Amino acid sequence: MRHIANFRLFEKKEQEKKTKALQLIEDFKEEFGTELDKNFTVAQIKLLKKAFRHFDKKFLKNKVQKIMLEDLGGVHGRWHDTPKRKHMTLNPSIFDFKKEFENGIDDIPYQEFVIVHEIGHCVDHVEKISFSKKWQAISGWKKCDINDVIPDGYDRYIEKRKGREAAGHKKSGWVYKEGSKFCRKYSSRNPREDFADCFAFAVFKCWKKFGGEEGKEKLAIVKDVLQIVS
Repeated sequence: MRHIANFRLFEKKEQEKKTKALQLIEDFKEEFGTELDKNFTVAQIKLLKKAFRHFDKKFLKNKVQKIMLEDLGGVHGRWHDTPKRKHMTLNPSIFDFKKEFENGIDDIPYQEFVIVHEIGHCVDHVEKISFSKKWQAISGWKKCDINDVIPDGYDRYIEKRKGREAAGHKKSGWVYKEGSKFCRKYSSRNPREDFADCFAFAVFKCWKKFGGEEGKEKLAIVKDVLQIVS
């Protein structure tokens, strides 16, 4: 009988969690105009709210139509932007990270950073920052087919981490000037990731990531963007 009572108590608690999560999902939709995957937990929704509240609600309202949960292998998140679909997909695994951040940056919560990074892609598609000649000129970004030889004086990002197949081909379709400075290695994949990383690090005021003249130029642009969206 005790086992039955414990099981019923467990079921009751689980149902209460689901009910609370559904209410928070409705609240999120009302506050930000964003539909959430029904599988988000209470703790995950609270983290999403924390990340979204870095920004002006009027700017973000309805900019992200939906946030989905999907196993992306080694990829942490993805932004989908088409005329009919503006969706964010998050890997459930990011919510289980125990460490704060990779590469020894201990003062940034990595789970929250991933969400802000994806919001950065949203902002980028609205404001067209990384699409501009001004942004691309800073690191000398040029398109270069994965089968083409890299021009002299340029370099290309090649993904070497396991489980990243969902991110696309391991070779980037972009090249940048040799010696260019980036916030982290992944930033050098293409102008979009370059901006999203700069954006996220700036939101968390991690100024040490913006070294050299290139870093200063990127930070100045990002700070102007943050005045619009924060």
